[in-house]
Amino acid sequence: MTKNTQEYINGLINKPKMFYLDLSNQTKTSTCSHCKKKNWEENAPNLTGEIEDLKEFSNLRGLNASNNKFTNLDALLTIPNKNKVEKLNFFGNKIGEVDLARIFTDFPNLKYLNLDRNPLSAKNLNNLTDKQLEKLADGLKSKQIRISLGQGTVLADLLDYTQQLIKKGGSSSAHKLQAVIQDSSSVKNETQPNNSGYAPLVIGGVAVVSLALLVGYLVGKKRKDQEL
Repeated sequence: MTKNTQEYINGLINKPKMFYLDLSNQTKTSTCSHCKKKNWEENAPNLTGEIEDLKEFSNLRGLNASNNKFTNLDALLTIPNKNKVEKLNFFGNKIGEVDLARIFTDFPNLKYLNLDRNPLSAKNLNNLTDKQLEKLADGLKSKQIRISLGQGTVLADLLDYTQQLIKKGGSSSAHKLQAVIQDSSSVKNETQPNNSGYAPLVIGGVAVVSLALLVGYLVGKKRKDQEL
């Protein structure tokens, strides 16, 4: 049964005393009768609409809003005591853009941020300080900050931005973040989490097509030269 998100939030009691708010849509598991392997099954989101107002959660430490269809993070701005917040989980939503500088500034004690499996793009990257760039690099490396490479452009945006900074004589933080993003081992599990076995086939297919095009071009050029 679906519920309107804000109506559900408004119906909660003792909001000022809540340290953790769970708005996640839990997934179910099933076990194969033959191999006994556990499989995850996603459910249709049970909350509809956006999170609009969290102003009554004055002692909030963590928010789990995973596996829904939320499209923005605007409601985070309504949390009254942002310095108390340590964990934010928006895994598996439809969030289109993120202002990391704003999040790091407004939530100075944030220890865990999960934005994986969202079609994210990054905005206002020029507002990131050197300290925030380093925090982002450390978080991505340790998996305390999770951003999907397979969806959206946020990591490509960050890589492009760090390259611009480096060209201008950027700090060690820019170099550090660039290295983390480029390190295939740090993003391997986020690129194709359910289809990793197909990666060599895709890469091989691209290589074969590229080689065929190159050979065709060279043969055509040789024939043209002979006709001349």
